[in-house]
Amino acid sequence: MAGTGGGKEGPGLLCRNVKVSGRRTSLRMEPYIWDSLKEICERERLTLNEICTQIDERRGEANLTASIRVFIVSYYRTAIGNRGFSEDGPSPLLRRALDDAVPLDD
Repeated sequence: MAGTGGGKEGPGLLCRNVKVSGRRTSLRMEPYIWDSLKEICERERLTLNEICTQIDERRGEANLTASIRVFIVSYYRTAIGNRGFSEDGPSPLLRRALDDAVPLDD
């Protein structure tokens, strides 16, 4: 994962500006989360600002960054359905997710 070093924004976090409901705000999230959000935007043909605004309008009292993370998990869970799951033992889906999200140090 690119940009996972330390720095002002903390280990593994990237800070980016977005416009939510017309106002500028900063969000700090992991590069993998940013990549996932960008992919969803491309698939849905929405801008980052548009999708963040839609999440913001529905989140109630919840934190925007946390709401975005939950949205991403929900989006992909809905998309995957039951495909890729194994009846006996770890599935290829589990291995791939672990390899992508938490790579082993060689």
